[in-house]
Amino acid sequence: MVDESKKVLMPVLCSAMAIFTGITAQMSFKIGFIPYTMQNLGVVLSGFLLGPYWGFMSQVVYLVLIAIGINLASGFTGGIGIFFGPTAGYLLTFPIAAFLSGYFRRIFWDNSRKGYLFVWLGSIISFLPVYAGGFLVFYIYATAHSSAMKFAVGASSFLGDLTPMLAVLVATTIIYMPQDFFIDHILAIGAYRYLRELIEEKGIRIE
Repeated sequence: MVDESKKVLMPVLCSAMAIFTGITAQMSFKIGFIPYTMQNLGVVLSGFLLGPYWGFMSQVVYLVLIAIGINLASGFTGGIGIFFGPTAGYLLTFPIAAFLSGYFRRIFWDNSRKGYLFVWLGSIISFLPVYAGGFLVFYIYATAHSSAMKFAVGASSFLGDLTPMLAVLVATTIIYMPQDFFIDHILAIGAYRYLRELIEEKGIRIE
């Protein structure tokens, strides 16, 4: 009976986490003119809660929903054109980040302080492909669109006069890391612990 419940639960949670990722994409704020969202919370929590496979699939579902025109990307946007824009590199690597987050959670989680630390460090490693993809796509886009390069130069201006590539690197990765790692990822660990307890109270074991 438990196995049958789990077979139903995982696809439901997969869809729910895809929607939740879309909701966190709209939870945004600005420091100066630099936009921040809480989207990493949705991606990391998908991996933690669902594990590598279903975490990966939840983000694939999220991307499919965006592609068919549902406004779940940041700023309530959607449509296939999102995947040809400057932020496509982030979106397209979300499934990888969710997979890796689930993988590291499965290895290290033991409900101890040490376990929390290693899961958190694993979540940071999990997002390296996202930063790499985000930087690469934005840099290619910025070389052809002066407004994007202007944003990168402005966002990195606190470090002085940087080369275009370094300006984009700072603007697409470094300025977001503190919020991602010390807010989104830590919130994901707390939410996972709470949801895991609720689910296991129903007799369903999270692997």
